Amino acid sequence: MPYHVYVIALKSEFGTTAKARRANPGFLPGRRCYYVGYTSRTPGRRYIQHMAGGQSQKGHNLASKVVHKFGVFPQGLRPEIFEVYNPIRTKAEAEKVEKWLAEKLRKEGHCVWQNRSEEHTSELQSRTKI
Repeated sequence: MPYHVYVIALKSEFGTTAKARRANPGFLPGRRCYYVGYTSRTPGRRYIQHMAGGQSQKGHNLASKVVHKFGVFPQGLRPEIFEVYNPIRTKAEAEKVEKWLAEKLRKEGHCVWQNRSEEHTSELQSRTKI
C-alpha cells in the first residue's frame, strides 16, 4: 500500500496561537502557515476528511483539530510542495519524509503544524535549557 505526504495551507491567524509560536520559534511574519501530514489515502481525500471533520466507525477523529479550524478551503491543498515526494512505499519512510518536509518548511521561516508538533516543541525546549 503506498503512502503519501501532503501539505495543507492554514489561515495566517494560526501563526498567532500559542501552540504555533511554541512549535515554530523561527516563524517569520509574512510567511505562510502549513499543516504537514502523511496518509495511505490520496492527499485529496485526506484533505476532505480534515476539512469535514467527523469520526471513523471506530470512533477516532478523522481530522486534525488545527486543520479543521484553520485549514484553507477550498484550494488549501498544496501539491506543488509535496507531489515530488510521492508515492512512498512504507509507513516508516512516510513518517521520515513528513518530519523532513516539516523541518524544511520551518527552516524557510514558515509556521508548520504536524501530528508530532507537540513532540517537536518538547525537543526544542529541552535543547534550549541550560
